[in-house]
Amino acid sequence: MPSFQMNQDMTYEESAIVKNNAFLSMPAEDAPLPKYEEISHLLPVPVWKGRDDVLACYNYAWRTAFANLRPANGEFHFVSNFIDTAFNGYLFMWDSSFIVMFGKYGARAFNFQKTLDNFYSHQHKDGFICRELCERRASEHFSRHDPSSTGPNILGWSEWEYYSQTGDVERLKKIFDPLLAYHLWLKEFRTWRDGTYWSTGWGCGMDNQPRFASNYNVAFSHGHMVWVDACIQQVLSAKILVKIAEIIGREKDENIALLKEEIESLTDVINNKLWHEDDAFYYDLWKNGELNCVKSIGSYWALLADIIPPERLERFVAHLDNENEFKRPCRVPSL
Repeated sequence: MPSFQMNQDMTYEESAIVKNNAFLSMPAEDAPLPKYEEISHLLPVPVWKGRDDVLACYNYAWRTAFANLRPANGEFHFVSNFIDTAFNGYLFMWDSSFIVMFGKYGARAFNFQKTLDNFYSHQHKDGFICRELCERRASEHFSRHDPSSTGPNILGWSEWEYYSQTGDVERLKKIFDPLLAYHLWLKEFRTWRDGTYWSTGWGCGMDNQPRFASNYNVAFSHGHMVWVDACIQQVLSAKILVKIAEIIGREKDENIALLKEEIESLTDVINNKLWHEDDAFYYDLWKNGELNCVKSIGSYWALLADIIPPERLERFVAHLDNENEFKRPCRVPSL
């Protein structure tokens, strides 16, 4: 039995939603991995006269991607062939969610989206999904109640982007329950008493942003802070789950009403407590009630979540075109 499943019967409050997670019982894929030399003709071919250097870089990127494909290993509870994060022998939730964003353009050659299957197949009985999965043994990098154990919650966004291109309703049906259970786990274990969310430097995917008061660890502490990106990501997640439910005929699920309530309440908090009118920006909220006034790119999840009042939008977006802020030679910087 994988170590992440050991003692779950004794230490977990089991989620009824997780019982519907088909990935937990899915047999490991046994299809051979494609080789770049054999499938490169299936990849998109850009045309740019006079820029052979750019085209060579483009081809190198795809060659590198296919060199980092890994086979599923049922012994370690990996159920689908996947693209490796290629960092430390662990598959990362944050990185994988973005990697499959470009991978979808090579779907004729390899279904990169199925990389995320391996997170769903590692879901715990209470809905938790660890953000780092060990590829070399049946293990995870964090226990579930470590403040840095999971996040950010962008799996649903990644899946929705894939659906928007493919129209794959069958995949939506499979991923809905694991995504819903994960969202509700975060709602239970990553919120303050007012329903706002917290994370850590590692947990938010931006490891070393100086967002904290000076007495907190920038990588591993939640800082007793309301995290603007975590709050907005939960709004985005809830909105996507509501849309998926409507498409797959689950709109009457009792949890949909809870999600709609959270969308409304979180949006209200974000726009009333995390917005700085003079700066025209969304900030984290410190324990002492002060906004931290650190302009983080994480605030721009608000664009994807579509929660910005129309009268604020122009001023908020203007920071992206300010050469003293986010309009740098290599856009967009994290701060």
